[in-house]
Amino acid sequence: MVLPGSAIFWAVLLATGTLGRRVQKPAGPTSLITTVQPKAGFDSQQFAGTWLLAAVGSACRALQEQDHRVEATALHVAPQGTALAVSTFRKLNGICWQVRQHYEDTQVLGRFLLRARGPRGPVHVVVADTDYQSFAVLYQERGRTLSVKLYVRSFPVSDSALDEFERRVAETNLTQDIIFFPTYGFCEAADQFHVLDEARR
Repeated sequence: MVLPGSAIFWAVLLATGTLGRRVQKPAGPTSLITTVQPKAGFDSQQFAGTWLLAAVGSACRALQEQDHRVEATALHVAPQGTALAVSTFRKLNGICWQVRQHYEDTQVLGRFLLRARGPRGPVHVVVADTDYQSFAVLYQERGRTLSVKLYVRSFPVSDSALDEFERRVAETNLTQDIIFFPTYGFCEAADQFHVLDEARR
């Protein structure tokens, strides 16, 4: 089934982490995310399960312009060896969609690679911090476009998790660009006609 244009845009935008800020660096590492250290001793088994998107630090113009239309977004994570099978669930035009993706192992615990179509190349993902039980801070970068995301197991968000997220956002100069996501209305499943399987591409 061919997805509506707006559905494809938002599904890919939110799921692949293309939300972000273009960072121009005259010198140093070609990729800002290479300087982000993953969670020490990252354990994919403990990280498995459902995460709810609470906030995104991003200067992406499209996101800023559509911030009033953001929908509750959930991430379901399942380990596949040293890789992760990830499904993103969110509503588009009132209908629940599922986007399936494969986060490839990079030989560094907590650092993953998501293959994506287009000239900007793959998406780099780093689980920078998590206590596994309540919160996780993820960095995502495609090309030089970076975003910082706060996921939680449940709401409300603890003060300590929010403080850590805001500290990391400040380090990337995105403090004025935080979008908070809805705390209700999450999708738990999608029918077979509303599944975008990126993992098989």
